[in-house]
Amino acid sequence: MHIETFERRKHSISLTPLIDVVFILLVFFMLATSFTDWRPITLATGTSEAAPSDTPPAVVRVDADGTLRYDGNDTRDTRALARRLNASIESGDISAVIVQPDAEATLDVTVGALDALSGAGVAPMSLATGSKGDRP
Repeated sequence: MHIETFERRKHSISLTPLIDVVFILLVFFMLATSFTDWRPITLATGTSEAAPSDTPPAVVRVDADGTLRYDGNDTRDTRALARRLNASIESGDISAVIVQPDAEATLDVTVGALDALSGAGVAPMSLATGSKGDRP
């Protein structure tokens, strides 16, 4: 007796849907990920118990266009200004740095100036409010 056997057909799993899902996940995570380096900006709040210093603080004014004004000079070079402020702090000419935004200065310009000075190592630093009439 002859039994006829059929060759069994192999079922293959299609990888196309899996590749589609992986691609969609890749695109999602690429769009949802933020590559910004977030670091805190340390600001003095005025509530510390530190003894008052004999040396005055330096006041750096931030204009609406992002120009930094210190000691009668206007600059956009925050690294040079930070080196100058750090040298003055180390020599004891100034005790701290107060960043004072102009009344027209937006938040992103002010935070950009704070971030640039903080990133360059200027400390201690605090934030003050500005008004229209306080320009030298």
